[in-house]
Amino acid sequence: MNCCSRHIGAAQTCFGWMSKRYERRYRRKGLDDNQLQLVRELESMGLDGLTLLEVGCGVGALHQTLLEKGASTATGIDLAPCMLQHAERRAKERELEQRTQYRLGDFVEMNESLDSVDVTILDKVVCCYPAPKELIRATLDCTNRVIALTYPRKHLLGEIYNKIWNFGFWLFRSDFRGFMHEPRLVQESIEAGGFKRVFDRDSPMWHTQVYIAG
Repeated sequence: MNCCSRHIGAAQTCFGWMSKRYERRYRRKGLDDNQLQLVRELESMGLDGLTLLEVGCGVGALHQTLLEKGASTATGIDLAPCMLQHAERRAKERELEQRTQYRLGDFVEMNESLDSVDVTILDKVVCCYPAPKELIRATLDCTNRVIALTYPRKHLLGEIYNKIWNFGFWLFRSDFRGFMHEPRLVQESIEAGGFKRVFDRDSPMWHTQVYIAG
């Protein structure tokens, strides 16, 4: 797993650089369209009292919005300390600090130490992780009821965008890379774990999906 370790170390640096940009974007524009789709669908299913886990939580905007919609508590995990600093500050601003906790590190590596939750969210995370099967397996292990995620559609435009994105990382001598994993692999891995797809919408670049247990 040396290549995976290098990638994770590079991701910590990369998303540390981007944390201020993410924070500024959210303060100006709010959640993006795919995140709003997830919020609407999860809210329609009923959030009251549910526990949340957001993998790759970034500055915390998505799960904190769900807490304001009725969820009980949320755990956010991210590789970048700067992202979690923004998330913690935002939780305090929104008076959610008693209902949130944040952990720094690789979700797959820390999975066994986590309590199970009702809902796990992976918003634009699958494309940042080199081992999708391990990521999905860890998600299944800790999720009781609902898995909600967005990940890239695999088509020519997406492949071109990903190559440009990765070329930029190469230019800056970063080992971080984005990945265009097969959507079928993601979907079949979740369904093999006993979850059924109940929501599926596509934007030009992203799949947005929700799965429920059973």
